Amino acid sequence: MEIIRSNFKSNLHKVYQAIEEADFFAIDGEFSGISDGPSVTALTNGFDTPEERYQKLKKKERYIVISKVDEEERKRREQEKHAKEQEELNDAVGFSRVIHAIANSGKLVIGHNMLLDVMHTVHQFYCPLPADLNEFKEMTTCVFPRLLDTKLMASTQPFKDIINNTSLAELEKRLKETPFNPPKVESAEGFPSYDTASEQLHEAGYDAYITGLCFISMANYLGSFLSPPKIHVSARSKLIEPFFNKLFLMRVMDIPYLNLEGPDLQPKRDHVLHVTFPKEWKTSDLYQLFSAFGNIQISWIDDTSAFVSLSQPEQVQIAVNTSKYAESYRIQTYAEYVGKKQEEKQIKRKWTEDGWKEADKKRLNTQCVSYTLQNHYYRTNSFTATSAAGKRNLSPTQEETGLEDRISGEISDTELEQTDSCAESLSEGRKKAKKLKRMKKELSPAGSISGSPATLFEVPDTW
Repeated sequence: MEIIRSNFKSNLHKVYQAIEEADFFAIDGEFSGISDGPSVTALTNGFDTPEERYQKLKKKERYIVISKVDEEERKRREQEKHAKEQEELNDAVGFSRVIHAIANSGKLVIGHNMLLDVMHTVHQFYCPLPADLNEFKEMTTCVFPRLLDTKLMASTQPFKDIINNTSLAELEKRLKETPFNPPKVESAEGFPSYDTASEQLHEAGYDAYITGLCFISMANYLGSFLSPPKIHVSARSKLIEPFFNKLFLMRVMDIPYLNLEGPDLQPKRDHVLHVTFPKEWKTSDLYQLFSAFGNIQISWIDDTSAFVSLSQPEQVQIAVNTSKYAESYRIQTYAEYVGKKQEEKQIKRKWTEDGWKEADKKRLNTQCVSYTLQNHYYRTNSFTATSAAGKRNLSPTQEETGLEDRISGEISDTELEQTDSCAESLSEGRKKAKKLKRMKKELSPAGSISGSPATLFEVPDTW
């Protein structure tokens, strides 16, 4: 049956039952179709690092349209907005039960080019996305311990040589042909649109459905390499372990995936140049500038800068030398560019840590210590403030100084812990994620994989 907003609550028990019976889950949020602001393509760059790509996707700008309206119209719009937000909140709270049930099951979750889907799901149903990529990785693996991206799987051996196009629609068609053996699926009564011949692409449910079919076909193909061959490969098989927790990175030239379980690939990029130039320049101007260096690849950063990839690393220094006396453009190596960015980042971080954060920490500690001291003063009834003129002295007397030293030595460990808790609080999102991870360790699903993964197929370190 179809679960929609109107019948969601009354059929939630059926959803839970389906989650219990499933071998794996295929998801597709179709988020790219509802995002405001510039497209992902416009924001990203062919030489993004995983950290840069994460930050760009996390901080997608939204456009705000400002218009002049009268007071009555403004109130009407505010009421409509409030009603819509309340409706969305109610739906989110309800559907979060499904997401939490999937997460608690510990079962494999599959998507196609699924980084954005994962980011949105974590953000909407668990907690705001962390500022740091490594924290995002930790958070994600706590929520979904096993993820598999079919786009990455199709781009990797043994599929890479026999699958030319990894877009979802083309992949689904290719996996119906030899040497693959697609699963035979009968559409449920009342769901003719889920017959793959009708192609209801970019409808989230349908896309998730064919993503699941693609996974089954590719997993079963891996079974043909075994001796004796295996017709069906389950979602718990060690054959598919090498593809776990690696999310495809779209349009990055030399880093194919984001590794959720460890450090990301760090290609040399010793053949890459960073070029700055006037805003009026076009791609043709860059091709003309590097015409003496043969085949090049250009990846725009913004209106006044781009990365240029040369075919031979030996040519890099020659190109850099040619720009020494140029007035309108500047060329530097990729290593120089990264070094300067790191330097700027460290200066900014140092200022933040030594400046604002330190000031804020001192303020918190001062408030907590003052509160603790004040309570202690009241409890011991020893706080005095006297002077001959009946006014408080601006500097402490010898007695007051001695009293403060004595009291600071008498403050209990409990009071100090309270002080620490004021200055150092752990976010609720991370608490929930870590608690969930502990639960999954204690209650691992039946038939869970144990031992080291098979080495028959590996996602390579270089592409």
